[in-house]
Amino acid sequence: MIEPMIRYDLLLYHGDVRSFMEALRELGVVDVTLREWDAPQEVKELVGMSERYKTVYQRLGSIKAADADAIDNADEAEQRVPFATVAEAVEAYEEAAERMEQLENLRVKASGELDELAMWGEFDPAEIRRLKEVEGVALRFFEVPTKQYRSEWEREYAISVVETDFGGMTYFVVAQPVAEAAGPIDWGVGGGAVVELRAPEMTFGQKEAQIERYLQDEKRWQGVMARAALSREEIRAAYVEMQNRITFDEAVNAGEELAEGTIKRIEAWSVAQDRQRVEAFLDAEAIIFESAEATAKENPPIKLKNRFFARLFEPIGSLYMLPRYNELDMTPFFAPFFMIFFGMCFGDAGYGVLFILAILILWRKIPKRFRDLAWLALFLNIATVFFGLLTGNFFGIELAKVPALVRFKEYFVSNDNMFNVAVGLGIAQVLFGQIIRIFNRSKQNGSFLYGLSTLGWVILMISGGLVLAGVLPGDGWLFYGLLAVAGVLIFFFNSPRKNLFVNVGAGLYNCYEMATGVVGDLVSYVRLFAIGLAGAIIAQVFNALSVGLSGDIPVLSWIVMAIILIIGHGLNIFVSALGAFVHPVRLTFVEFYKNAGFEGGGREFKPFRRLSR
Repeated sequence: MIEPMIRYDLLLYHGDVRSFMEALRELGVVDVTLREWDAPQEVKELVGMSERYKTVYQRLGSIKAADADAIDNADEAEQRVPFATVAEAVEAYEEAAERMEQLENLRVKASGELDELAMWGEFDPAEIRRLKEVEGVALRFFEVPTKQYRSEWEREYAISVVETDFGGMTYFVVAQPVAEAAGPIDWGVGGGAVVELRAPEMTFGQKEAQIERYLQDEKRWQGVMARAALSREEIRAAYVEMQNRITFDEAVNAGEELAEGTIKRIEAWSVAQDRQRVEAFLDAEAIIFESAEATAKENPPIKLKNRFFARLFEPIGSLYMLPRYNELDMTPFFAPFFMIFFGMCFGDAGYGVLFILAILILWRKIPKRFRDLAWLALFLNIATVFFGLLTGNFFGIELAKVPALVRFKEYFVSNDNMFNVAVGLGIAQVLFGQIIRIFNRSKQNGSFLYGLSTLGWVILMISGGLVLAGVLPGDGWLFYGLLAVAGVLIFFFNSPRKNLFVNVGAGLYNCYEMATGVVGDLVSYVRLFAIGLAGAIIAQVFNALSVGLSGDIPVLSWIVMAIILIIGHGLNIFVSALGAFVHPVRLTFVEFYKNAGFEGGGREFKPFRRLSR
């Protein structure tokens, strides 16, 4: 649900703004409506610096302070000592990160050049230069597909073949007078495939030594980064302090100036349950204010308040957008469906058990701020275990074919029936969305009249479903009566308070929209079955590969089998989990939200408070 909001209009003397905002920040329960303002250069620089510090803090999270112990060089002892200041640590990390990127690029390039040198063997580049400068002989380097090399070239030119059929290519060197070496060589028939290469500047050994120097430099800069990691928490504290200064400046410059800049008018919000506390604070500050219950026209900030289970799914809903103040919060309505859809897509009981065990084992190590996400993962994988057992899939093993479980074969749901389950879930969610739409449209427009057209569609869907199921006779007076009621609601209450022709026209358009949209929506739900089936088949394939490729060698066969199973199931878990999350998200935000009449566009309620270090 959406927390009711209270709107405040504050009037205060411009000289009291800073002191008032300091007190309001300490209160920490009021959202101040900000405005765009031309921040001074100092604030702009502070914003840029805070982003730098935030980036460095986040990247240092992957570096353990203990990594400094692994650096074996002359500065080993120094690397265990933090930098003198936070700014020095940030600058050192940024320099190290830049140098590491440069060195990696140079090393990758040098590794490619090393491969190119392999076919030339050992030589002295200095001797090549001496021949050119002293003897007047230039050496030119060429490659050609081995099949297109012509031995008659050796009678026309001073050719030395260095490598034959190296990767299907032949490499050779041509010696020419310097005066002739500048022009192209006429190779005649088959010579079009000859490519001249750049003369090597280093020997193979020299290039290897260069790569080793790059590696040593990378290792040294890794030590700098590890040393910077010792100051990670101090960097975060500095970032938080910067953010506090930035948000304070934004709050001080909020609102509009009145009376030639002597009076400041500020708009603020609080949740209804904090109203008494906020107004007691404002009375004590001796400022002029007005308060009233917020209305949808004022576009107040949104704060969601749900019970434990629904609250776990709020981060998923926030991936799309928050509801507006005059809308229903969709979170409690899509949460059970999302859990079911995830379990159906992931669909392997073994995978679910694996995640559940991992969460339970690591529970004490999970930070409190991530506990809700851990609970969410736990519920999603409980659904995975349920559907995995329902279909008889356990790490790609078909439980119905296990000798000890064959007698329970009839209790496992077949693929054909799972297809029907997917379609049934789609029908259920679409119909549920239409029911939610009745109340959502009524709330959005302030009258139940605006939900009557949708009610007509719900009556039509339910009555049609009952006829198809054989529960309701299709030629009885009750069915015809329901059709009549549905028709009146659809065509005459589509646009309340508008004329008859507008209503009928809108009703006809909605008929087209529903006929095409609902069918397309239901097709999307078939993917629930398809994704789950694909994951099960891939798991079975890897199981078969592990047996087929392991061979008959004792011990080694088991090792090979284990490697294939770990890699194969690891990849399948990643892909299946990604699909199991993405597709339910799509069904929620596209199919369900559309049928529920969700518009969204609300902004998050953010109390003005000091961030804690």
